[in-house]
Amino acid sequence: MPAKVKADNKNVYIEIQGHTDNVGSEKVNLKLGYQRAEAVSNYLNTKQGFPLHRMNVTSYGEFKPVADNATKEGRAQNRRVAIVVLQ
Repeated sequence: MPAKVKADNKNVYIEIQGHTDNVGSEKVNLKLGYQRAEAVSNYLNTKQGFPLHRMNVTSYGEFKPVADNATKEGRAQNRRVAIVVLQ
């Protein structure tokens, strides 16, 4: 994905979103989500050569779950990083 986005359009930016489950405090989860997204940003920059000025890192912490936090499987699905291509 980074190579295609990098080559296709110089005006395309990506938002890297960090997410967590609801275990722990909101403050800790926001920080953890940010750290997850930042790790992906660092990887894309250092290993894939994607320019930092075309990436934005943000954390949603526990606030945008994709699954039920009441189950182990659901919590695992909520611990994720999403990459959104912006025009």
